[in-house]
Amino acid sequence: MQFAHEFMSRDPYTVTADMKVSDLARGLLEHGADGAVVVDGRKVVGVVTAMDLVFQEKQVHLPTFIAFMDAVLPLGTRRTEAELAKITGGTVEEIMSQPARTVEYDTPLDEVATMMVESHFTVVPVIQNDILIGVIQKPDVLRAMLAQRNSGV
Repeated sequence: MQFAHEFMSRDPYTVTADMKVSDLARGLLEHGADGAVVVDGRKVVGVVTAMDLVFQEKQVHLPTFIAFMDAVLPLGTRRTEAELAKITGGTVEEIMSQPARTVEYDTPLDEVATMMVESHFTVVPVIQNDILIGVIQKPDVLRAMLAQRNSGV
């Protein structure tokens, strides 16, 4: 059985919440990363991914209105407000997912893989004593799976 600390990347791409979205986009491209861990010092405060940037280009989901008796009722306004906030976000803090879902350094591979699949995560921070020590991304899981299969475990 493999544990998170055995297959994580030990030098994660990290950013701060006050970073501009344009700088984040450049950084993700330069690092060839699908996402970054948002930190305050060495504490994890969120995760931001390339999909959060792609989200800014999506069409806005406009609320639906229904007539009920003599009133017009909007449906889906909270969703629209949340989408508009993310689409217009200028800093990492405005578009990141928070709080970040993290795993402990001794979390087994199958638990990490299950979390990534079921929650559609591409970046999972690894912590020890609430301090960031690494990150797991899809290629890390694939390498761990191949190593496990090649060793006959």
